[in-house]
Parts: sequence; structure tokens; C-alpha cells
Amino acid sequence: MFAMTAPACGDSFQMIPFRFFACLSLIVFGFAFGCGAAKLGPISQVKLAVSSPAFKDGGDFPVEFTGDGEGVSPPVSWKNPPKGTKSFALNLWHIPGQGDVKSYWVVYNIPATVTGLEKGSMDIGITGHNDKNRQEYDPMKSKGPGVKEYNITVYALSEEPKFGSKKVNRAELLKSIQKITLAEGTIRYKYERGKKME
Repeated sequence: MFAMTAPACGDSFQMIPFRFFACLSLIVFGFAFGCGAAKLGPISQVKLAVSSPAFKDGGDFPVEFTGDGEGVSPPVSWKNPPKGTKSFALNLWHIPGQGDVKSYWVVYNIPATVTGLEKGSMDIGITGHNDKNRQEYDPMKSKGPGVKEYNITVYALSEEPKFGSKKVNRAELLKSIQKITLAEGTIRYKYERGKKME
């Protein structure tokens, strides 16, 4: 592409054409940058967009989905799963004041073609065990005054999880999907018992 003559013993190294080093630098930099660009970060950094037609992220939770109302499971939807998603899993959880995580709803083996669960849905995927050791949605009925915060997390998985126990609760779910989670997303909400919804 360009010629270069090696300097004689008495010649200065600066006699080598400057253009050669400039072009060589561009080639090396371009190669390094190109290789770096090809390396993507961990796919688990991808976030699912999780939402609900019944409440806004960070908003108040309708009483109908709690133990003070009908006690049915809320509608939840998600979008933008990464390529390679083979199934979804879901968990409704809460961290009370003392710090222990409480789990109210576990669903797994949700088909990859599904983009959400409707209100009261129990026929999609497999329902796991809540903290009351029941395979059902537990309509939270928090004790004590004040606002409580809850989370619904949806996981996009590269395969259906394999469990070491027949009782699939939150702990067993998280352990089993640790290495097969492609993406996740969470919608949060608040609930205060006795509060009148606007």
C-alpha cells in the first residue's frame, strides 16, 4: 500500500515516512476498536419492559387484587424480550421492615410466545408455592399501618428451568434460573390498607 526504506545505520529514525506511522496507528486503533465493539456486555443487563393496565409503576395498587378486595391476581404484561428467550417466570415479592423477603406469587414455564397474564389468570405456565406453602396467588393482607411497597419481577429465560425440589418457591426459582436468565424487569407498586383509592 505504501513503500518504506529501512534507514541506514547513520540515518535518523525520523526519516521513516510519517504517513506510515499515521496509517499504521489508524489500522491498529480501528482493529482494536472493532474487536471491542463486537464484545457485548452480559445479556442479563438487558431489561424487560414490565407494565400493568391496572396500575402505574410506583403507583397505588388497586384494592381488588389484595386480601381486602376480590383477592385475584393482577394483570401483568411485558415486551422486548431478547433473542433466544424460551420461557418466562414471574415473582411477586416484598421486603418487610425486618428485611426478610416475602413471596406472594410464583409462576414459571410461561411460554415464550406469551406477552402477559390477564387478571385472575391461572391457566398459563405453572404456579409455584408462595410463602404460605400454597400453589396460588396470595393476595397480600399486610399487617401494621403505613404504606407497603411490592415488586413484580418477570424473567426471560434461555430454557425452561430445572428444579431440585418439587416445591418451587421463590428461593428455588431464583436458584434454578441464575444461569439461564437473559433479561428481567420489575414493576413496583404501593399499597396502604384502609386508604381510599382516588
